[in-house]
Amino acid sequence: MSSAHVFPIKWLKIKSSDAFLIDANVWLLLNGPPGLKRDIAAEYSSALGKMHAARCKLFVDVLVLSEFVNRYSRYRFDIWKPTEEVTFKDFRSSTDYPAVAKDIADAVRGILRMCQLVGPDLESIDLEALLRDFEENRRDFNDQLLAETCRSKDLTLITHDGDFMGYEITVLTANPLMLKPENESAIDTTSH
Repeated sequence: MSSAHVFPIKWLKIKSSDAFLIDANVWLLLNGPPGLKRDIAAEYSSALGKMHAARCKLFVDVLVLSEFVNRYSRYRFDIWKPTEEVTFKDFRSSTDYPAVAKDIADAVRGILRMCQLVGPDLESIDLEALLRDFEENRRDFNDQLLAETCRSKDLTLITHDGDFMGYEITVLTANPLMLKPENESAIDTTSH
């Protein structure tokens, strides 16, 4: 499989016809718990503002929402955990968890107000090919499904996750490890 087309998000030229799928790691930076890498979030926040101003179509996948909820919950658990013996299930049963769950649910509602739901067309995906790719290339299966959604629906993925470099999709990122010098020019997302 050839590499993704990876571009720096900060130099994006946006048109109203553009369509983006925003990954969980970006949503965690923008709407997640306090204490995450907020310096990185500024570039994604600026791009999101430009997308709203241009009235672009923004999408979110149920896998992204699930990862957002689970990672947000785990992050808050790690902060809350009084001892190593305490489990995540103990956290969910604690009197502190309802406030955490409300924060997370409110964040997801905010995401849903900005985005349309989208997902993979499971009937048209060659699941056997995905499983072979999973076996041979040690890929994350959810990442494979997300990349397939982007490919089949012609969506540009906004992510900070370097694992997406091996997919045939267009990726926008602020992750310097994903960017190559030749990619550092303003891009037109409709040319992918």
